[in-house]
Amino acid sequence: MDPLKAAVAIVHVASAMLFVVGYVSTGVLTELARRAGGADERRQLLALSGRFDGWFQIPFGTLVGLSGLAAVFVFGHAWTELWVIVSILAFGAVTFGGAVLWRGRSGKVRDALASGDDGQVRALLSARPAVIQSRIENVLVALVVILMVLRPA
Repeated sequence: MDPLKAAVAIVHVASAMLFVVGYVSTGVLTELARRAGGADERRQLLALSGRFDGWFQIPFGTLVGLSGLAAVFVFGHAWTELWVIVSILAFGAVTFGGAVLWRGRSGKVRDALASGDDGQVRALLSARPAVIQSRIENVLVALVVILMVLRPA
């Protein structure tokens, strides 16, 4: 394998692994916060969730997306291959959901936490749109991982 392909593959796979660490950690901690028995426990879980988001999900999500686009070009895949299109759309949807929808919701959660309104925090985390979005994103991330593993060589 030529050095450019090897470098792109290493960056893409390593950043994908670290993104998934952040994604799963953030999701699990947020789910635990939804189910927490008290406000202090919920606050701690959400603080840790935010750290995993900032440490792993955001930076490595950006890197995996950019390196994935580079990999399509470097490895000579056609932009019209179905697995490429589906992967880009699915990852784009997850990115949009995190950057736009969750960002707005998490700001409201932070405000409710700051004011000590645990009832509002629980309501925001457990709102049907938040739960549905979370489940859809889980399916999309799993789909992208599956497509990356099973893609044509």
